[in-house]
Amino acid sequence: MNAEALDDELSALGFEKVIYNSDTGKTVLLLSNWTVTGVDNAGSEQSTSKGVVVHVTK
Repeated sequence: MNAEALDDELSALGFEKVIYNSDTGKTVLLLSNWTVTGVDNAGSEQSTSKGVVVHVTK
């Protein structure tokens, strides 16, 4: 999934803090250029005010 699409979904669900972690250590600036490879604690319930860590690759 494209990181920008996931960001839109997470925002619609009310998540306030999304952290993008690239597999190369590069800074993630333009979300549409990145592909999601994983999400920490995916499928578990958590507060929307907690940070969500999304792993991405180019």
